[in-house]
Amino acid sequence: MKPPANGFPRKWAWHHRALLRLRTALMASHQEHDRAARVPHERGGADAVDFAEDEVELVTLRAKLALEEIELGEIEAALQRLQSGTYGVCAATGLPISEARLRALPWTRYSKAAAVRRELTAQAAPVRRRRGR
Repeated sequence: MKPPANGFPRKWAWHHRALLRLRTALMASHQEHDRAARVPHERGGADAVDFAEDEVELVTLRAKLALEEIELGEIEAALQRLQSGTYGVCAATGLPISEARLRALPWTRYSKAAAVRRELTAQAAPVRRRRGR
């Protein structure tokens, strides 16, 4: 049987298209937010409230940019997993990730059970640190 031209099994074609669409939309949003964050603030006649609102908006834009960069990284990593043949395999357990989960979160690295365990571990970590463990 001839391997697919795109380098990954046909069963992942929908996921590949979804990841490409997400990446394109996210890159456009990221560029828009980046341009907005680079616009200089008016310092001259603006009162303190206007200046504070501008600062809050800038901080919010920078947070969105940071989140978008993380999301783009996850999408790129998923595209790499498609190419390497590891897409759809849980990074924590090595077991298959459910089709429903991959449809909902095509960039995911983890099965639902592994993601829940990671979340619980992350939530418990600050408690252990506070107690000196």
